[in-house]
Amino acid sequence: MLQPPSDPSVDALYVGTGADGLSRAADRLTVRRVTTAGDALAALDADSSIDCVVSDASLPEIDGLAFFRAVRDLREDLPFVLVVGPEADVPVGDALDAGVTDCVRVAPDTADTDLLAHRIDEAVASHRTERRLRTERSQHRQLFADAPVMYVAFRRVDDEPVVEDCNDRFLDRLGYERDDILGRSVWDIYADESMAHAVDGFDSGRQGTFGQQERTLVAADGERVDTLFRASPRLDATGDVIGTLGLYVDITAQKRRERTFERLHDATRSLLRAGSSARVAEIITDAVRDVLGYPTNLVRLVDGDELHPVAITDEAERRLGERPVYRIGEGTAGRAFADGETLVYDDVRTVDDDYDRRTARASMFVPIGDHGVLSVGDTEVGTFDRLDRHLAEVFAANAATALTLLDRTRDLERQNERLDEFASVVSHDLRTPLTVVDGSLELACERHDDEDLDRAARSLDRAFDLIEELLALARTEASHDRRPIDLSTVAEACWRTADTGDATLVVEDDVAVRADESRLRRLLENLFRNAVEHGSTGSRPEADDSAEHGSVADLTVTVGPLPDGFYVADDGPGLPDDGDVFEAGYTTDPGGTGLGLAIVDRIAGEHGWSADAIEADDGGARFEFRN
Repeated sequence: MLQPPSDPSVDALYVGTGADGLSRAADRLTVRRVTTAGDALAALDADSSIDCVVSDASLPEIDGLAFFRAVRDLREDLPFVLVVGPEADVPVGDALDAGVTDCVRVAPDTADTDLLAHRIDEAVASHRTERRLRTERSQHRQLFADAPVMYVAFRRVDDEPVVEDCNDRFLDRLGYERDDILGRSVWDIYADESMAHAVDGFDSGRQGTFGQQERTLVAADGERVDTLFRASPRLDATGDVIGTLGLYVDITAQKRRERTFERLHDATRSLLRAGSSARVAEIITDAVRDVLGYPTNLVRLVDGDELHPVAITDEAERRLGERPVYRIGEGTAGRAFADGETLVYDDVRTVDDDYDRRTARASMFVPIGDHGVLSVGDTEVGTFDRLDRHLAEVFAANAATALTLLDRTRDLERQNERLDEFASVVSHDLRTPLTVVDGSLELACERHDDEDLDRAARSLDRAFDLIEELLALARTEASHDRRPIDLSTVAEACWRTADTGDATLVVEDDVAVRADESRLRRLLENLFRNAVEHGSTGSRPEADDSAEHGSVADLTVTVGPLPDGFYVADDGPGLPDDGDVFEAGYTTDPGGTGLGLAIVDRIAGEHGWSADAIEADDGGARFEFRN
């Protein structure tokens, strides 16, 4: 069985002639004897392992108190026990006042020797405990001083937390002298916005319930220092709460980055709303000035084979004057654009190209895709760091995206203008003569029963259908009136008005679809018509080859919900093996226009839905629409 470790031994130096038998009074007590103060001091100087000095009150050449002071000069914290006999000249009170660890009256008997051994043991144990606590306090104090965060010890005075102590990091970060901050209310260095919950926070800290919160401090030079603050109760030796210990973690750089990226996002949103290339350039120059902190910057955009200044900050114009036009591949901006890589110069004066840059020193040229170049300058040499370059490239990339979108928008606008012109021609110039032909053909059919006239009439009807489909495809209608719509209600209404013959509609569990109702009706009508037309073309074995569209009695069309949309399926012959059914002009029906499903796909795109054509479980066609 393991035994608990024994207490450490005590090595005592006895000076004098008394206290015989002291070594036998305690097993762990070792006593070395000398008779003179000189021998004792020599022993102490030579041996640092001595735990305690025990001395007679009267020595041959010196009294006990004088010897005590000599020991203190040599070993200032060593326990010192003074042995006072019945007739000693040294009063016990004077000895204790002088700082002697303990005074013991010993008569020449065994009991008193045992008492002396016990008191020596107590003195050494107390000293060892105090030394350990002092070491721990010193370590804690060093940890407090060297901590990589700001520590402050507060004491509550008149309901305010007064700074009683702090580490050097707190002083260095805020720029205060120790004498200026000690004894001062911490409220004096709190920013106004941090005061709202500060009092409650310190009260909670005294109770041990305080959580981590953000606090903004004001440095001696007025700088605002963002911190994460946490408090805990500060206790005295008896365990009573006397104040608060506060810990501040500096998050100023992190908050600055957060604010920078928030402003970056704001600038990006502004870029995407910009209505012109010049406005995009202005947003970039403003953002580089306000977010990166470089007021000297400008944007050049491509015009032919040259880069022309389009937007320039007031500061850049004041410092640099009118800026030159660069040819692509020439000069700083021209080379950056041609190479598609950012050029950074610690001092642009090293570039020998005959351009007058006046006070410009550090310069950065960032390509804006294939649209232009962002130029950023500063009067200090080597001022740009990696973050500056990264953010400038982010701004340039976002500007390139915005400019590309503008180009595409202009292309689409021109395309829409051409489509409108085409729609006008189809609607008026083509429909009018066809209407005349239709009237004349109708009169001819009434007078003559001729198969050629009937075939011409059917072709003319198909021409009118084709015109309607082309107009629907060319004129994309804006779906602004979007609201939740009962899909089953709209589907059943469309089925009643569409030419669906004897086919059957099945509407499964209802679903609310957010859509423009008129456009949703057009989508469903086209799908129903497509299902009936392709379900009655003779591809089904049981279909009559001579049947008109809509005559297939056993065709079923199903409308049902999806987790993120809806579907329309049929049990007809299914999808063709090749080709894109949504492509304009694609059809397997000799009498079809090939535009019905293209219109379906266009309407889905207007609503932000994806449109997929897949094979149904029973072999038919299934069209799925998802958000």
